[in-house]
Amino acid sequence: MSPPPRHRTAIRVPLAIAIALGVLSVAGSLLLVAADAIRGTVTWAHHSSASAAPLFLIAAAIAAVSIGRPPEARHGLLRLVAVLAFTAWGTGQVTPDPAAAGAFNDAAILLFIIDGACLVVTEARAGLAWHWQKARPAAAQHPPAEPGASSPRDHAAARNDGSARP
Repeated sequence: MSPPPRHRTAIRVPLAIAIALGVLSVAGSLLLVAADAIRGTVTWAHHSSASAAPLFLIAAAIAAVSIGRPPEARHGLLRLVAVLAFTAWGTGQVTPDPAAAGAFNDAAILLFIIDGACLVVTEARAGLAWHWQKARPAAAQHPPAEPGASSPRDHAAARNDGSARP
């Protein structure tokens, strides 16, 4: 059973907004890089708000996609961490007080590290689980032999190196 048309529209709107904000964020970042390359210089006055805008846009895009397609369990927490990290980084860009800007930038770094560490742990655990799953069937096919007993594999290995015959 599909959701009613009104519900589908309600889901599509935040997702369309998320896409638009994400595209604007990337476009704004590319323009910033291109402008710096063309001018051959980077001035902080130019960068403070210009570099903050894509950061705020991507934070809003992550929030909008989270509304349009709510995440499950800890993925929601990781999206919140990402929103907070980009928001802290953008705020650090436009904060005139250097001490406060440094605190916002440090908070952004910490949040990005948390996000990255969660990704690494999740991927590493999935990789280990995959290897354990692959190793189990191989171990189940060849039960351990009794101490002192030889298996057909031992005889085949001995024949291949020429050191023993059955």
